[in-house]
Amino acid sequence: MRKAAYWLFPIIAIFFAVFIVIFMIQINPTPSTIVEEANNSAESTLSDETNESTNGWMNGLHLTKEKEYSYPINEVVIEMDTQSSVLKSHKYHLAVLLKDSYEFFCLKQELKNTNLSYLLNQEGSAMSVEIDSDDYNALANLLLKLKTYQISATLSPVKED
Repeated sequence: MRKAAYWLFPIIAIFFAVFIVIFMIQINPTPSTIVEEANNSAESTLSDETNESTNGWMNGLHLTKEKEYSYPINEVVIEMDTQSSVLKSHKYHLAVLLKDSYEFFCLKQELKNTNLSYLLNQEGSAMSVEIDSDDYNALANLLLKLKTYQISATLSPVKED
């Protein structure tokens, strides 16, 4: 019994290897048939097109017999309407220099009511807030509300180059 178990694994491995080799031979054509098919198709295309050379991989592209396959190509089309005039929007910049955290708290409460986004710059103990918007009236109203809290701010138009 031990002898049979000892030889069982190598025998199974040999049968498996033979099966794989036979399977690979069946699914892959031999190189001689591929060369013959390429030569036959090349000879037929050379008779039609005498100006093209037979060397190079570019000529091999038209020799493919697969009709359902197309080579992947990305194509992007961009149309630009250059005749229409672009409306320039005026942007405004509100700069607020804050002295302490209470002023920042008051500013945040007012900004929640207006839904304006802001940029907080803090370097050491100095804080400044910058607000950019297209709506001049919203920034002017915010500036008036900040004056009630005695917070100084400057409103200026943004100059674009």
